[in-house]
Amino acid sequence: MKRRLSTAALATAALMVVAGCNGTSVGDTAGGDAAAQDGKGDVTGSLQLTFWGGASRAAKTNAVADMFIKAHPGVTIDRQNADFGNYFNKLNIQASSKTLPCVMQLQGRQVNDYTKRKVLLPLDPMIESGAIKVDDIPKEVVDTGRGPDGKLYFLPYGAAYDAVGVNETLAQQAGVGLPPEGYDWKKYTDWMAATKGKLPAGVFASGSRGGVPNYFIAYQLANGKQLFTDDGKLGFTKESLVEYWEMWEKLRKDGVTMGADAQADEPEGAEQNFIAQGRLMTDSMPGNALTPASATLTGKAGGQKLTTLPMPSGPSGSGNAIFTSGFAIPTNCDNVPTAAAFIDFFTNDLEAGKSFKSDNGAATNTKVLQAQIDDPALPALKKHELELYAQIVEKKPPTILYPPGYQATFESAYTRAYEEVAFGKKTVQQAADSFFTEANAGLGG
Repeated sequence: MKRRLSTAALATAALMVVAGCNGTSVGDTAGGDAAAQDGKGDVTGSLQLTFWGGASRAAKTNAVADMFIKAHPGVTIDRQNADFGNYFNKLNIQASSKTLPCVMQLQGRQVNDYTKRKVLLPLDPMIESGAIKVDDIPKEVVDTGRGPDGKLYFLPYGAAYDAVGVNETLAQQAGVGLPPEGYDWKKYTDWMAATKGKLPAGVFASGSRGGVPNYFIAYQLANGKQLFTDDGKLGFTKESLVEYWEMWEKLRKDGVTMGADAQADEPEGAEQNFIAQGRLMTDSMPGNALTPASATLTGKAGGQKLTTLPMPSGPSGSGNAIFTSGFAIPTNCDNVPTAAAFIDFFTNDLEAGKSFKSDNGAATNTKVLQAQIDDPALPALKKHELELYAQIVEKKPPTILYPPGYQATFESAYTRAYEEVAFGKKTVQQAADSFFTEANAGLGG
């Protein structure tokens, strides 16, 4: 489980500093009358833009920024970007020094680490004034940018989702094919168990994935369980967690899933993990990982084909949640009209969407998304990724209000607790007890 643990550890390191470094609170950046901004005014002057991502995403983001400048003579944009972990370290320093860039990228999973410190402007007045438009973005997607007070604090431009990856070639060789449409968790685990003894040596139906938070979230949502309480604590019962972990433990002990020792050596990242190497028939994977994972699979196990499916369903429907990225405006921004105009352009302009190519999740604007899907030059795997997102959104997925401390506390504690089960250090019940104690101590506030 090395891949999952190091990702959670990175998120923990990045987000713990949001609470303030060297005793400095980021809450001091709230401006006086800035909260009354409606985004109307001259679109001109200088603007700072900050975002995370590698060279490819930076190039696409810069291309959109250049398009915005061309459409608005008199505007200049200072661009700043960093890798995911370092991005939030820098963002915290900028918040503490009241120098947050006017356009700052956030995710729904971190937004409430900032809203509780009152460093973000609500965007609702800008929507009401027409400075920012949301007419072509599904409500369920827009709402991922809201805080506990119901106000919108960032506009999602890209939506990601977790999917069930399946090596179709291995599934056919094992005689099980793909899970049936609308499959639930029982059918999914039965489908995996049916491959025992039918896969090549060294290949398993799945990894030991009880420690993957997003799988568990999907399980809870499909079964209509609450994730978090109004005050940000755990909203599900220990019994439901024990039930879930015991499901995965049965598969592991029966030899259906890979053992914890072997999985500890799994490389980091979608391009090199075990399903991409052909060592697993199925696994949880980000929807946009299909293309890079397929490229690796072609090289490692020529001729094998990878696809993605929605998460298993349950009594409450699909367990798929949407994980959005978007832009926010801090209270210290001195050029709100230009910031609002840029956010609106980046999210809603057809040509901007064509240039950015859904690089950080599927385009949230339905017209921008459909234009990309209809593009005959769009690669087949990318088209599948975007169409699966459209299918998920059409079913109106539930919106998760992530409490402050979610990534820094919940994800790392969850993964670590299950690892203690998988390595035989604790029973399922003991691990559930320790997880509840640790998570509830750090969440909310």
